[in-house]
Amino acid sequence: MYKLLISDLDDTLLDPQKRLSPEFEAFVEELKQKEVGWTIATGRSYQAFKPFLDQLDLDLPYATSNGATIRYKDQILHSFQMPIGPLRPVIEVAMGMGISVLYVIDGQEYATQATPFTQHQTKDNFSDQVIRPFEDADWPSLKVDKILLVDDAEETGLERLIALANKLGPNYDYVTFSDWAMDIVAKGVNKGKALEWICDHLGLTCDQCLAAGDNHNDTALLKAAGHGIAVYNAEREVKLAADSIAPAAYGDGVIYEVRRLLNR
Repeated sequence: MYKLLISDLDDTLLDPQKRLSPEFEAFVEELKQKEVGWTIATGRSYQAFKPFLDQLDLDLPYATSNGATIRYKDQILHSFQMPIGPLRPVIEVAMGMGISVLYVIDGQEYATQATPFTQHQTKDNFSDQVIRPFEDADWPSLKVDKILLVDDAEETGLERLIALANKLGPNYDYVTFSDWAMDIVAKGVNKGKALEWICDHLGLTCDQCLAAGDNHNDTALLKAAGHGIAVYNAEREVKLAADSIAPAAYGDGVIYEVRRLLNR
């Protein structure tokens, strides 16, 4: 018996125009009637997720920054922060290549310098960053939720970001999304680990959890759940990791597939 749904936000519950399905309110009421909780695991920072938190009125813990931080309402319940010191060579090379370096501390977004991306953001899922370069005193002691590298060079795709990822030390992991961005997080941190933490916090097993997603950073989430759902618009890799593929895209797909699984 499933007791919890954990869903990605962008291009899963939300469509490309950042709209929820017209069925969403009725769907949430159905979950309540069946005593199934629901929550979010997003790659967004808390700062970038906050407007949707207010809209969704979540009443359970949720994960931000690809699982690096777990909150309830405005309160941090758990944080998988990482030291930036060993990443200094990667960060400095990235900046020298013109790649935007953003970082998140306790949910707040910062950028090491102004770049075309930070000044004229054409990508969704972000909010305005405070420009704060890393200082010499930061390298030995500063810890962050995640570091985000953004490469807007259309001709390279993920090529330069993957090359940088290969230089990460053993205490770090990375996850890519779309063809222009990469998150660096602490080793073992991902949405799947966040799902495990939330389930344990709620006294549930992972087998009692449904999960839904669309992009590479959702793969661990779907694998950790009792049943992983890939929406119809999901990347091929995510569909291969899923237990089922929704016949519709975005929120309509999530709602259809969850209803099917709960009513069978």
